[in-house]
Amino acid sequence: MKLLRAWRYLLLSIAALAALAALAACGGDDDEGGGTATPGGTATPAAGTRIEGGELTVATVEGDKLDPHQSSFATEISLERMLWRAAYTLDGKDVPQPAMAAALPVISADGLTYTIKLKSGLKWSDGNDLLAEDFVMGILHTCNPVIAGEYQYVLSNIVGCDAHFANEAGFDAALEAAIGVKEIDDLTYQITLANPQPTFTMILTMWPTFPVPVHLFPNSSDEWPAPGPAYPAALAYNGPYIATEYEPGDHATLAPNPNWKAEYSPLNAAPTLDKLTLRFIDDMAVADRAYEKGEVDFANVNLTELKALRSKFEPTGEYLRVLKPTTTGMEMNLERPPLDNLDVRLALVRADDHELENEVCQQGGQVPSTSWLPEVVKGGAAPDAFAAQIGHDPVKAREHLTKAGYKNADNPTGKDFPVLTILVRDTPSAKCSAEWHQEQYRKELGIETKIEIVDGPTRSARFKAEDFDLFPGGWQQDYPDPENWIIGLFDTGGGNNHYNCSDPDIDAKVKAAQFNTNETERIKLYSEINELIVTRVCGIGPFLHVADHYLIKPYVVGMGENSNGQDGVIAGDWIAETWGRSE
Repeated sequence: MKLLRAWRYLLLSIAALAALAALAACGGDDDEGGGTATPGGTATPAAGTRIEGGELTVATVEGDKLDPHQSSFATEISLERMLWRAAYTLDGKDVPQPAMAAALPVISADGLTYTIKLKSGLKWSDGNDLLAEDFVMGILHTCNPVIAGEYQYVLSNIVGCDAHFANEAGFDAALEAAIGVKEIDDLTYQITLANPQPTFTMILTMWPTFPVPVHLFPNSSDEWPAPGPAYPAALAYNGPYIATEYEPGDHATLAPNPNWKAEYSPLNAAPTLDKLTLRFIDDMAVADRAYEKGEVDFANVNLTELKALRSKFEPTGEYLRVLKPTTTGMEMNLERPPLDNLDVRLALVRADDHELENEVCQQGGQVPSTSWLPEVVKGGAAPDAFAAQIGHDPVKAREHLTKAGYKNADNPTGKDFPVLTILVRDTPSAKCSAEWHQEQYRKELGIETKIEIVDGPTRSARFKAEDFDLFPGGWQQDYPDPENWIIGLFDTGGGNNHYNCSDPDIDAKVKAAQFNTNETERIKLYSEINELIVTRVCGIGPFLHVADHYLIKPYVVGMGENSNGQDGVIAGDWIAETWGRSE
């Protein structure tokens, strides 16, 4: 999913984690601590036994919209997974498990037909029956061109989904009827694929497959209401929580879903809280002050204060660091000249010193890298794998700018280069990074840029509308496979390819890899695509792999213990039904 703070699932080897932890250690501090070390190298704050009742208030970032069939940013999906769930879910080891479904799908011998049986007695939060037709509608909703789901591409292998989604005339009843999803009976539905797909069961855990309450939205073109005061009552929910209040720019209030059962959770858990309040605070420094005052029980760490906050809260067991399957970088809109010129993109990438930026703006909290795919992802590469091609080198950066025609004997400073805008959210670390890039471009290339600071929802909307030049952002893995890092992001016309990467070599390798049942060949192709993405700077110049840093009150149960690569914005938000208070 796309990132606001720069976003999901990953199997981490202990050896790889040890290497990453060594690189990301802060000022020589011991990188263990902050609680009990858990498998995978995270440090988990100690928590007591969860009690019935109580309230929690957590700081988070507001999303652009709250329709899971349209969403693509972690801020939206974090909240949506509290309110809705798919037929399946990934457990803590990233293995698909039944949630609303009674069992894993029955797959035909040719690998093309998936038959899914639901648990009996499923109910929406408003008491209506949750039926197979609701899950069918969820897929039809995502495939509908009127809805224009950002993640439709993950369903592109469903027969007819692409044909309907690409229909320039909009909704077409005949095209929708041809989509390979149908209700067999009230508790059974069937999906037909165009090609066998090794990762499809994992995709059935994702938000584009969340059910739609057909009794409220009987047509696939029905748009969900925009977040606002009327939003909670206009919807029905099948997740662990229901929304009871929504005030844009301020907060959302949630309460337990009366029709949720523990058996729907991979950890057999149901909410115990009376009320959960999500406070929308864009600026992590403000969130951290609220945490220190006791106004919120959870906050993300402002990385420009990482060392001080860690020093204060690690001894009390309130600090948690979690390595994430996330890569950040400078995303570039290739339809905005001169960013359509490879030498310009290479000049910008090679002017940046990400090792020093990490120390200055993230206080050593991240891992500098030249690879898009992290080393611990299948097909990934070591952080320095492409240093020779895109690593920090001011001399090479100036040579690329000269080759692009913006720096020569008559123009030694590059002063004729157009002023590009860096679009960032209003947080100290984001502003620091933007100012760092701005100064690096000025110092090493002699070019000027502008910084535009906006709130989280505006930044998300601007990216989706492709209304940006330079966008410090990135990607957080949705499911544990390299295709999730590439398909839809770097193939021409991909649903999340808003930087407009279009490379025939990448497209050819994606086509050869996507439905390749030879695992060795498939992973090799994705590894080759990774190299093409970074060496041709096809939409992004990677600069950091990410660790999340959290503050969690000692009486909070369920957040730290369940935090892993599936987190969106809040520790353990992939399984918020485990959150609670201890005595």
